[in-house]
Amino acid sequence: MQVKLFASYAHTKSPVQSLLRPLCLLALCLLMASVLVGCASGPKRSGKSYVIKGKRYHILASAEGYKEKGLASWYGNPFHGRKTASGEVYNMHEISAAHKTLPLHTWVEVKNLKNNKRMVVRINDRGPFIDGRIIDLSQAAAKELGVYRPGTAPVVVTALPTAKAKQLNRNRQRNTTAYNSRGKGRRQ
Repeated sequence: MQVKLFASYAHTKSPVQSLLRPLCLLALCLLMASVLVGCASGPKRSGKSYVIKGKRYHILASAEGYKEKGLASWYGNPFHGRKTASGEVYNMHEISAAHKTLPLHTWVEVKNLKNNKRMVVRINDRGPFIDGRIIDLSQAAAKELGVYRPGTAPVVVTALPTAKAKQLNRNRQRNTTAYNSRGKGRRQ
């Protein structure tokens, strides 16, 4: 009888062993759930932010996969000649754009949904700070896309893939260097 009792006791688990397996499974489930929630929570913020008119805007950590449909507007005077958020001097006669949350120097394609015109622009400023608008185009970009006369237009803004954006930045840098070495881009 004692042998049977000892044999059956050997197959039972201690209270600690009984709790260990369910706790490990629970911890594993919680870990997997937190990973899934992190993946599904949308664009990641960079941690950088700024406040305009009492509203806080959070800069995205990356433009990768960014696509948004909304209203475009344009800006010219009195911003012409002032510094942009990127530190560049704003020239309304050059192609550029402002966005509230995309990282500066992001290249995006803007498609006017009214006339199907498309253009690639670089984000070098912050804005527009009017509700319902997603991008502010320079006056030159607005004219090219057909946004200038009406003042606003429905658009789709799509961030270019990183490799394409890097190539555009290299080309821009090369062109700027060549332009400045000829003495045309320097201020007197």
